[in-house]
Amino acid sequence: MTRNLMLIAVFAAMIGGVLWTASAALSRATERTVTYQYIADALDALSARPSHVTWQDQVSDLVRPVTPGDEVALGLAMTEAWSVLALAQSTGDAWLLRDSFSGVAQERAERSVLDAGKGGQMVVLSQKAQPQFYHLDGSVFQAEVSMRVARFVADGDDLAYFELVEDRAVTTLLNETNGWRIYAHERTGAAPIASAQPGWTGAPLAGLNYYPAATPWRDFWPAFDENIIAQDFARIADLGGTAVRVFLTAEYFADPDTQQAALDSLAMLLFLAEDVGLQVMPTLFDLKPTFSPTSWAQDYAALRAVLPVLAASPAVTMVDLKNEPDLDFEANGRPQILAWLMTMASLTRAEAPELALTIGWASSDAALELAEILDVVSYHDYADLSTATARLEAVQAATDRPVMVTEIGVTSYDMALGLPSSQAGQADDLDARLKALAGADGLFVWTLYDFPNVDATAVGGSPWVQRLQARFGLFAADGTAKPAAEVVRQAFEQLTAIHD
Repeated sequence: MTRNLMLIAVFAAMIGGVLWTASAALSRATERTVTYQYIADALDALSARPSHVTWQDQVSDLVRPVTPGDEVALGLAMTEAWSVLALAQSTGDAWLLRDSFSGVAQERAERSVLDAGKGGQMVVLSQKAQPQFYHLDGSVFQAEVSMRVARFVADGDDLAYFELVEDRAVTTLLNETNGWRIYAHERTGAAPIASAQPGWTGAPLAGLNYYPAATPWRDFWPAFDENIIAQDFARIADLGGTAVRVFLTAEYFADPDTQQAALDSLAMLLFLAEDVGLQVMPTLFDLKPTFSPTSWAQDYAALRAVLPVLAASPAVTMVDLKNEPDLDFEANGRPQILAWLMTMASLTRAEAPELALTIGWASSDAALELAEILDVVSYHDYADLSTATARLEAVQAATDRPVMVTEIGVTSYDMALGLPSSQAGQADDLDARLKALAGADGLFVWTLYDFPNVDATAVGGSPWVQRLQARFGLFAADGTAKPAAEVVRQAFEQLTAIHD
């Protein structure tokens, strides 16, 4: 009897469990019930690939509504088409266009690739699209589009032509067997992107190039520690420094997975600098992996994300668009680098007109490149010490802009018997260079600390170069002052006293 009761209880529990599971499943299914009129309604609006299209509301009802899924698919198609065109123009391979263009647009795009062989290039940086027509069967879509476009023409090693404009156009796409393609693109107008040039009238800057001792180069932002930053900024201020130059790693600030953390850390860094009275020169796009026109739209997206943070901070004295871009001339071509710099400068002017701009050229030989579009001319001086003053005076004589030397430094790496240098030799040589360049409108020493870990991807794979780079600090990695620290303190006092 007891056994039968147990079997009945078990059976009842099983039935109850089945009914509960079915009821829960039915409840979940009921909660998920959605009626989709079009398959695009059900598409996830998230995509791993970036779209540089901003959608605007249509002016009237369409026979077929544009869903979030449609915006993803169409936005990616419009983004990738212009990126493919930029790649085709760069390589001369018109066959790349076939998956993104068809009909009239393909014919015109192919002709533009032939014209690009004469040095011309078109780069679409962003698009705003307003739907105008969407066929009921989902096969044809048309939008009025506003596009920010850079166009440039290279003539050998020179940039013969450049423009940054806001194009207006009507773009028509067909939904073909392998997805959306641009079938027609009719340009209806264009206007130059206006930008003011604010100028810079601040007092000469006494600065340090800065990374924390333990986390230089690419490790800086992922390992951001506000306590370490606060201590280090206080140390720079104690040296008599009035400014700090920091580097915003291109990939970390552009990656959607890390961008918000990067921006939050940047805002904190600016606050900490302001708290101790330091001005900040943020250097954008550091360690940028490519200058291909296919990456320019992503660069613009990153720029739009970071500029509001910089513009909101009173600590930002000016923006350095790129560190040592002249070192990229050989690999990427001087015209392309100059066109990229002019594009980013003009976009920065348009997005944040109150920010002054400079470019940190690697040497005085390149210092006057694009001086006419900048507020401050800046270069780095590691060349022959005996002619340092002459180099500075030559640059100053050739421009009416303030001139800063934003990197000078001497290693203290001692292989043996004070060769190639020593802590005493570092102090002497740095003292001589600071005095030789005292007439500049700003001097920034490389760098605050020695680095126990040197990023080979930033300085190269040579063990010799890495050892030299590890010992440029005014302080050892453990915070111990080297003789060069006192030299810099005295030089900063003199620099600021002269202009008080």
